[in-house]
Amino acid sequence: MNPRNTRSSALVLAAVTGTLWPLTALAEGGSGGAAAYLTQLIGGLVLVIGAIVVLGWILRRTQGGLNRGSQVIEIVAARSVGTRERLVLVQVGDEQVLVGVAPSGMRTLHTMREPVVAPAGETPDFSSALKRAVTRRAPPGSSERGQS
Repeated sequence: MNPRNTRSSALVLAAVTGTLWPLTALAEGGSGGAAAYLTQLIGGLVLVIGAIVVLGWILRRTQGGLNRGSQVIEIVAARSVGTRERLVLVQVGDEQVLVGVAPSGMRTLHTMREPVVAPAGETPDFSSALKRAVTRRAPPGSSERGQS
């Protein structure tokens, strides 16, 4: 668990087990019906939100593990050819299929009997692409910001 989830779960646990019970005892002992109602409302809300968070975390963990190791279909490459159109090269067994993806649907464009070998090299990540775009757009001689 990351620190944020740990902090959230500790807050929920403290609210449910320790913090709210003195308020309930105080509200039941006195004549304040509104305080008892508010305590029950907040306690129930914390329980429901905590249950949703825990069940969501469990569901995400179990669904991620179901498909691992059984990948028969693999995306080899993808290329954008328009604002909403893409070409996708999909490996299925020993064959590769070139698929056109558009908002109207998907179409098989070509089936290749011999697999196309992707060039070996470094896979581009977002940070390197962003650095290339920033350095390409920077005007010459403007290495420092804010200087005139």
